[in-house]
Amino acid sequence: MRSSPVPVLLVDHAPVAGGVEMMIRDLLTALDPARVAPTVITDPDSPMRGRFSRVYPEVALPLTRLKRNPAAGLSLISSAWQLARVARGAPGSVIQTFTARTHLIGALAGLLARRPVVWRLNDDTLPPRLARIFGRAPRRIIAVSEHLRRFYRGALTVTDIIPDGLPLPAPADSAAARASLLLPPDALVVALVARLVRWKGQPVFLRALAQLAQHHPNLRGLIVGGWSESEDVAGPLGGGEPYRQELLALRDELGLTETVVFTGHQDAPLPVFAAADIVAHTSVLPEPFGRVIVEAMAAGRPVVAARAGGAEEIVLDGVTGLLTPTGDVAALAAALGRLAADPALRARMGAAGRARAAQEYSLARMAERFTRVWEAVAA
Repeated sequence: MRSSPVPVLLVDHAPVAGGVEMMIRDLLTALDPARVAPTVITDPDSPMRGRFSRVYPEVALPLTRLKRNPAAGLSLISSAWQLARVARGAPGSVIQTFTARTHLIGALAGLLARRPVVWRLNDDTLPPRLARIFGRAPRRIIAVSEHLRRFYRGALTVTDIIPDGLPLPAPADSAAARASLLLPPDALVVALVARLVRWKGQPVFLRALAQLAQHHPNLRGLIVGGWSESEDVAGPLGGGEPYRQELLALRDELGLTETVVFTGHQDAPLPVFAAADIVAHTSVLPEPFGRVIVEAMAAGRPVVAARAGGAEEIVLDGVTGLLTPTGDVAALAAALGRLAADPALRARMGAAGRARAAQEYSLARMAERFTRVWEAVAA
């Protein structure tokens, strides 16, 4: 047992306040200060600056962009050098990174500062070619899901699986949540919470709702999510305002103008889940994990999710929700219809999902897993 806490530098560039950032924020609330002394390293332009923690220190370092940067190599070295300087000032520290950009910066910084590095793979954006080269630097490589372990097989040796953990919310007041969102108290509410980018599959959701509305005139749909400027481009990974306009046009074309509401980004999605009867997940590409699915389950809501990626590991088909083929509008509509017609089934699945979230995806369990990794590499 160490006599002093392990200094850990949590490095995140945070171009948006996304799932990784929410995970880090939650993680900081659950760490034992007798075992871990964290410092958050983030970019000066990060929208999360000052929002990670009121307790632990935060250091702003320029964590350079690498895409479409003609001086990417020099910028990478500059960012790594500055991170190494911070690491050298914290004897015995561990460098923990969370994104493709920070994995590369952290790997070089660890070599420069002679500090152990740990990666946590949250997505599949690190090119396998770079993974093979830089993946020799970290002492441990954590993945958020078995799906990501399989994705990087042959390029990286994943040593640990640590899924996101979340605080279990108190049961919310559904009536108050609906009132806050201007929803009728007797509506059948189906929600989709995801960034407005094409691979999240919002058109699949809208087309399924159009079929569901034929049998449920009290249907209301919620599309919850924002985007960053970098995502305001064409292609499956892009979206933004042009994509939002496409979705609004599709909504109107399907006759759902009075049925579906776009709420924009919500910092705290719990009221959305409290207001919803069912939560949908419609990504048309494999989801690396699916944090929003766990959030919905923790709120006691059944989830209908695309059968791909991390969603298959989270949702117990027929127990905590239903899995449907990716991009299959008819199957999604049928699954939503099955739950819409059976309030008792929704209640059973919601309760089972909440129990699973509490057992498998607790914040305390995630914090303990990270802490053990850091203690091991620091030793």
